[in-house]
Amino acid sequence: MGGSAFKLCLAAAAVGAGAFTAPATSLRQPTSLGASGHAVIVQNKGGGHGEIGYHLAKALAAKDLDVTIVQDASAKKEALPFKLYDELSATVAWCDMGDAAAVEKACAVDGLTHVYDNFAKSPADAAPMMAAAKASDAFYAFVSSAGMYTAKGILKEEKKVKDPPTGQREVELALEADLAGKWCAFRPQYIYGPYTNKRDYLDWFLNRAARDIPMAVPADAQQPVSLTHCEDVAALMASVVGKEGAAADQIFNCGTNKMCSYDDVCIAAAKALGKSEALVVALPPDTKSSFPFRPNAEGFAVRVRKAMDVLEWPGATHDVLADLAGFYTEDYLALGLDKGDLDTSKDMLDLCENMVQDYGERGVHV
Repeated sequence: MGGSAFKLCLAAAAVGAGAFTAPATSLRQPTSLGASGHAVIVQNKGGGHGEIGYHLAKALAAKDLDVTIVQDASAKKEALPFKLYDELSATVAWCDMGDAAAVEKACAVDGLTHVYDNFAKSPADAAPMMAAAKASDAFYAFVSSAGMYTAKGILKEEKKVKDPPTGQREVELALEADLAGKWCAFRPQYIYGPYTNKRDYLDWFLNRAARDIPMAVPADAQQPVSLTHCEDVAALMASVVGKEGAAADQIFNCGTNKMCSYDDVCIAAAKALGKSEALVVALPPDTKSSFPFRPNAEGFAVRVRKAMDVLEWPGATHDVLADLAGFYTEDYLALGLDKGDLDTSKDMLDLCENMVQDYGERGVHV
């Protein structure tokens, strides 16, 4: 598609829900879906994995799909990444997500083959997108969350999840019941990169390295962490295209295959600033603090072997430890985040001790 065509769905609220049945031109017979078709990305207003729509649109367009973004109209158009939508080869429909009929109509595009739901947090949220997918026999990919796992350490998809289920888990169950053979779910974890919402995943470390403030990390800082560049997240999700049969009814962890430790991130942040070593101290595990990841002693990281095996995703092209230097100079410094005082009142430095690792003691007494 050439350029961006901005639409407003807000006026659709005055029309009856029956008027939004997908038109005959959008109906498709079941086919083996290859790298062609029309994908709809239903995109939230931000927060969590809110930046994924922009990057996913690029990844799907690269697979020769037409792309429509159905964007929550409550998002700020002047904010990133929304103000960059003009750069995309996509149609953008700004839609009142509280109007189910309007959402269904916006999703019922001609030739619909894929729905990527990056919005729903409950089955009610997902209902209009599911209806559009059913009408067009489209494949439904749900952007869920790894936050539902109750297990610790390195997590596989079969690990236990919260009970009662989270809203995202309820959506997974609804898809299993109502779209058998035509859905999959992705459970992303910690995401970094351009236009991401949760800057603290990297800024927390750079903020302290820039000011020579000890990084208070739980336990011995050897816990595994899966920090994934947003382009790799998008590529993994887009890999379902052409693999719909293999992906059907499956849940996939969504992260990098290049895991590292908390300590690795501390060291990489210090090196990004040209410092010879990272100042790291030990916080008692399970202490609530400003630390941006889970504070347990075992860590919390998703394994993505299933996506690599089933979807033939080749793996991440980015490595957070290598990316940190560029992130520091091109993003962090450009925003002036190295200036000014830093609030460390929630770092719990008064509880910290020198960190003991397999090569001895590090850090300073604080």
